[in-house]
Amino acid sequence: MKKKIFSIMILTLALLALSACGSSGGSGASPAAQISAVTPAPVPTPAPTAESIPASAPAPTSAPVVTAAPVVTAAPVVTAAPVVTAAPVVTAAPVVTAAPVVTAAPVVTAAPIVPAATSAPAVFSTPAPAVSNQANLPRITKNPTDETVQVNGKCQFVTRYENAVLAEWHFVSPDNTRDITYKDIAYVFPTLNVINGYAKDMTLDKIPLELNGWRVYCRFSNNYGYTDSGSARITVLPGASGATYPSTPTYVQPHRGFEGRWAEEIAGRCQLTFSYAGEGSVHVAITWSGSAFERACWMMTANVYRNDIMIYEDGHYWVETYSSDTSYTVSQESFGGTGSFYIENGKLHWINDQTGQETVLIPA
Repeated sequence: MKKKIFSIMILTLALLALSACGSSGGSGASPAAQISAVTPAPVPTPAPTAESIPASAPAPTSAPVVTAAPVVTAAPVVTAAPVVTAAPVVTAAPVVTAAPVVTAAPVVTAAPIVPAATSAPAVFSTPAPAVSNQANLPRITKNPTDETVQVNGKCQFVTRYENAVLAEWHFVSPDNTRDITYKDIAYVFPTLNVINGYAKDMTLDKIPLELNGWRVYCRFSNNYGYTDSGSARITVLPGASGATYPSTPTYVQPHRGFEGRWAEEIAGRCQLTFSYAGEGSVHVAITWSGSAFERACWMMTANVYRNDIMIYEDGHYWVETYSSDTSYTVSQESFGGTGSFYIENGKLHWINDQTGQETVLIPA
């Protein structure tokens, strides 16, 4: 473009020079005349209209130098403003969308742990077990029968059962106001000797006249509950002694604090119960749980020795082992065990001569 403009300018100057020369050579006029003649010559400048104006017209187009302003087109750098579009960094605000951490609140939906509460169906199933429990309760196959005995005599009450783990005989007063277990009946009838009050067959010895009209029944239990047998009435005859029936039995306290229930001081697995056996004597029942399926048992009668020490020489020992169906077997049975009991500082001490072990118990 520059070359073209430059060429046009050269051509224009050449034409102007040529024109000047032509006018000076064709006249002999004086210089002054020439000057005057030349002066209007500029008017001929239009003469170039035949050739130069059209040709030089592009000269104005040389203003396209302005077109060099396309440098402005370089403003596309402005298009680099897309850096602004880089503002999509704002779109990075999706970090806010990261607020789905809130949606992480579905941890609340983790509350489906509540469905565990749906285990509340246990509430629904509660009735069912109750029904199944009835089927699993002990069943009585033989009830005890009424017995008539002479005063100070002996009699036995027999019962049979199925699916039971424990047995416990109860005594009921004639007016039905008292229900007393075999362990505590000696508090009411101190001379009565209860044998095997924890078994299916119970024997009563040295029956007092005061026991007349009382009834006995056996309660059998297992893990599902208990079932009571029918009751049997005791009739006591005065005999030749001419004794008369008393109106109210006499309550007798056990001997010198050896009474009630006691539990092993540390773990409570050993349970001991005293019941009055007569002046200076107590019956003792002991159980010691070794596990959920086994326990050791002792029965004995202790008598006063000296200084509030009770000794025994008739210890009966055995081990009960339970199976999954709640039945049990007896093993390691022995008789004639010896030992002693004494109370010190409110605690009961039991010394077992067979093992040499001393067990400390506290009131249960």
